[in-house]
Amino acid sequence: MFIQTTSKSYQPKTNVFSTFRNEPRIRNYYSCSTRTYRYHNVEKPNNNVKIASAAGGLLGAFLPLMYFARKQKVNPFKVHMGIKEMMGISSGAIVLGTASGIATDKKRNVRPKIKEGIFQFLNATIPLLSMPPITEYMQNSPKLNNIPCRILGTAAGLFGGMVVAADLANRINDPKDIEPDRKLNYKDALANIDDALGALVLTKFPFINKLPIEPILPLVYAWCGYRAGQNN
Repeated sequence: MFIQTTSKSYQPKTNVFSTFRNEPRIRNYYSCSTRTYRYHNVEKPNNNVKIASAAGGLLGAFLPLMYFARKQKVNPFKVHMGIKEMMGISSGAIVLGTASGIATDKKRNVRPKIKEGIFQFLNATIPLLSMPPITEYMQNSPKLNNIPCRILGTAAGLFGGMVVAADLANRINDPKDIEPDRKLNYKDALANIDDALGALVLTKFPFINKLPIEPILPLVYAWCGYRAGQNN
């Protein structure tokens, strides 16, 4: 006598709209949708992991910041933030934040942290790299070199870069497309927009230059490292 059973098999996805992990644990302990899209946790990280991830993120941002301050011979709060400075500080913060979280958490959470670290790094750098060519093109176009068009171009570059970053992270983290892809809908993009804040510095908008964005970028990147380190 044979008993027929049915099971659902995962169908590979081609877009960027899903999450990295699919396990029969609690889906998310956050009740606020903003925190859900921001952290992608399935259980509350313990305080040791949080503290270690925060310390690692801060140290990882501080060390390259001091290097660039010494190289530019300025106060750390007055470091000029170009592409290499932003990439150096974000890389240090995310690497040390992720490593600190791995060192203090369960072994089963190593892969999610690495995956989130890759996502955070790409989400911080891809929009950053996309902004200079967009800005230069619009400045050299008589029809597009105006405030409304530049605002729309900047928004398109930021969100487009974030979509590309999520897609690239999915390809790196899951090259065989075994797991569902990480979603990046408008809520996820808005919740993670601070990752791409550095790209706004390169837009050369007069009102952007008047805002104190550059001094707080190391803290923003330290926060990215914390989010990678506490991820599970």
